[in-house]
Amino acid sequence: MAIRVLFDGWPLIHEPLSAAAWHLRTLLVLNPEGVLPILALPTEAGAASADAGIETIYQHTHDRSEWEQRLLPRLAEEHQASIIHTTSLAASLLGKTHTFVSPAATQADGHSRLGEALARGGLARATILWPDDLPKAKLPGELRLLPTVVHPEFRVGNVNRVSNSDLPDEFLLVQGDIDEKEILQLLESWTWAAASIGELYPLVFAGLNTAMRDFLDARLPEFHVQESVRILDTVRAQDLPNLFRASSAIVFVGELAPWGNALRHALACGKAVVARQEMNTESIVGSAAYLVPTEDLRAFGAAMITVVVDEKAGEKLEESAHERAAHWSAAKFKEELLKLYQEKS
Repeated sequence: MAIRVLFDGWPLIHEPLSAAAWHLRTLLVLNPEGVLPILALPTEAGAASADAGIETIYQHTHDRSEWEQRLLPRLAEEHQASIIHTTSLAASLLGKTHTFVSPAATQADGHSRLGEALARGGLARATILWPDDLPKAKLPGELRLLPTVVHPEFRVGNVNRVSNSDLPDEFLLVQGDIDEKEILQLLESWTWAAASIGELYPLVFAGLNTAMRDFLDARLPEFHVQESVRILDTVRAQDLPNLFRASSAIVFVGELAPWGNALRHALACGKAVVARQEMNTESIVGSAAYLVPTEDLRAFGAAMITVVVDEKAGEKLEESAHERAAHWSAAKFKEELLKLYQEKS
């Protein structure tokens, strides 16, 4: 009999370009044989397109804590699922169904203080699935390692034109969850690079929420870089792999989600990366990125120049990216995940 697993579809509705949404898509497309996936979406039936090959159920709510603490456990029982699998850093405290957590966020976002406490408490009863290329995290719950994996769409070699017609032919891509402080630091770094490369290689931001788009747009004149920075208002989820492949290099700032992050996507696409020199970042990219000390904003600007102007340096980073991603095995990931499902079902 197939193992029935209920997948938490919250990020597909509320954060479709997020690391959590992309890792959820990865889990669904790499679903092991012998596992029946059931996708739960917090919206009305017909309000979101469903994958034709996946059983999808709908339960409309805007309350994230209610969704995690009450509705997902109830839906799991109603549909006889033996496991709930989520990519949020949260789990039900009182639910009877065992939860697998594949963290693709650094914290339980969008919760009240009480909701965050409940989510954290639920983790103590959950199985935390952690990528084997990162140092082990100090989290409540049972920590189990899984091989690194990325959505197959980021590994396809051909570059198709992204639907946004305003996209330049060459550009540096910034994609991820970025706050106001990180935007200001990145703009400060860009002032050192824009005069040299801004006309040919503009800085393109994709996937920012409305508040951060507005904040960034308002700050551009202050830094005198409005001519060399593009903000993509809308990016469809299906366009993101092509956006990565079409870019000249990836600029990564912000919190690093364990699964589904832009660094893994960049490596899978064989792209040079500029990022801050931090332990988890180094663990993922190794020698496949130009890493800069965290507080050296001028050096970060110089790194952005180097990866597109110095062809040898850029090519070396791209080769390292291909080599690093070549060791990732979707088959091994599915095999190990199936073993864990069987343990807990």
